Amino acid sequence: MATAEHEARGIARYGALFANDHAASLIGWGILARLPLGMGALAFVLLVRGAGGSYRDAGIVTAMYGVGVAVGAPYGGRQVDRRGARSVLRVRMVLCSAFFALVAALAALGAPITAVAAAATVAGLTMAPIAPALRSIWPAVAGEEGASTAYALDAALQETIWVGGPLLVTVLAAFDPVAAVAGVAVIAFVGTLAFSRIPPIAASAPAEERHTSRLGALSAVGVRTITMTAVCLGFGFGSLEIAVPAFADLHGNRALAGIGLAGFAAGSLVGGLFSGLRPIRDERRRIVVGTFILAAAAALPLAATSMATMTLLLFFAGLPIAPIIAAVYGLLGRVSAAGSVAEAFSWFGTAIGVGFAIGNLAGGWLIDTEGWRASAALAIAGIGAASIVTALRGPTLAPMSEPAR
Repeated sequence: MATAEHEARGIARYGALFANDHAASLIGWGILARLPLGMGALAFVLLVRGAGGSYRDAGIVTAMYGVGVAVGAPYGGRQVDRRGARSVLRVRMVLCSAFFALVAALAALGAPITAVAAAATVAGLTMAPIAPALRSIWPAVAGEEGASTAYALDAALQETIWVGGPLLVTVLAAFDPVAAVAGVAVIAFVGTLAFSRIPPIAASAPAEERHTSRLGALSAVGVRTITMTAVCLGFGFGSLEIAVPAFADLHGNRALAGIGLAGFAAGSLVGGLFSGLRPIRDERRRIVVGTFILAAAAALPLAATSMATMTLLLFFAGLPIAPIIAAVYGLLGRVSAAGSVAEAFSWFGTAIGVGFAIGNLAGGWLIDTEGWRASAALAIAGIGAASIVTALRGPTLAPMSEPAR
């Protein structure tokens, strides 16, 4: 199959990937098991507000949940490296689901907001490391060429998590906000259980070489470079995301911001699908060139004159995102130290999340003082910083070992 995958071009690359017995299950259940990532924050906001809490209270709960996710992810990835995926996923699916249910119960019973926030924090800390477990096994499951296609497809389809998750929460909350949080708990349990039963995940073993550095995956200079790049990218995305509602507010309906952001996600999805049609010859070059292109594309929304044009421009601005992220996924396994691959993937997600939160804060402050264009310009600066980091530190992205490790 490796030869066929190497020769495949265009749509045949997807055919070669899905010829693997487990590819469809890994992708499908992997998306479902990660759906709670796109549901949790909104579900908590609606829960707290439905229980009579203020937006300040809702912000505390969601912020603490976000901190929990960011802090818990690298440790979860390290556990996968040291213990294998199956046992880690099984333990975390029980804990995470239980604490989501506890958050719902505490809010329904009128518990103090500190108790609700504490439970939300632990729910985030114990989120199952689905993405690191999945991405770290693709080369072994599908071969190096198949893994390249899988990374592009994963980078594209994960946009459905951030679009479909909030939509599902909205539907469930129409019945009762408690139902929305309960739905997160159920999906986290069922999705992770099914994902952990897929043969390549169930059979995954601990890394042959145990990584002992106190810095973990960050001991590898290439992982540190990608982490810095991810913080800058996240900062840009966060600044742009908060600028879009402000633009929509000026044009008569803040709720229409969701349509614009959906256009941004759709652009990334389409870009990722097209990216998977061709092999990535040089991941480092794609990251460097791609981030420069993305920084330029991020200027497109500044030309918007209505929500219709904003949505269209955001679609084009989003096209380079998934191809860049697919290249990062392909490179991470080779720049990480032996025994720390899953943790390295976790750090990328955590860095994006941290940058996103900072971008939200900085963008919101600028909108209050200077207007939405200032926040959109900050997004260009953040993504531009990512391109500069990758350009200056490109040599640190040389592989540490062969991909077949």
